[in-house]
Parts: sequence; structure tokens; C-alpha cells
Amino acid sequence: MTTTASTADRPPTSKAVLYCFDCGHESSFDGDWNVRRTIDGDRYDCPECGTTITVRPTKATRGADRHTTSCYCT
Repeated sequence: MTTTASTADRPPTSKAVLYCFDCGHESSFDGDWNVRRTIDGDRYDCPECGTTITVRPTKATRGADRHTTSCYCT
């Protein structure tokens, strides 16, 4: 019978860590990323290589998306 490691034996993983797949840099979402506000939302760029990691919508862009994605079906 095979036993698995308990959750106490494993290091905790954080879902709030962002990774740059171009250079391997990693940091928490509120870490050292270069964050720029754009029309699409907050843009997270890698401080090492400048790659855009993610664009996270702001409250203003989420509200705009809701209005543009409505379905007018007949």
C-alpha cells in the first residue's frame, strides 16, 4: 500500500504568485511587478525582462465588459 504525504509535509503553495515564462522570474501579485494602468486594465510586466505577464481588469473595465457582452436574442 502506498501512502501519500500529508498536507503538513508539503510546503504551502500560493495561488497569488505570478511567474514569467520568458525569464523565470516569480513574485507575489503585489510584489515587484511593473504595474501600468491601461484601457484594458492593470498590466503586470516582468521587472527582469519586460514581458507582460497578465492584464487584470479593473472595476471600470469589468463594468464596461458587462455592457458589451450582452446578448440580444430574439
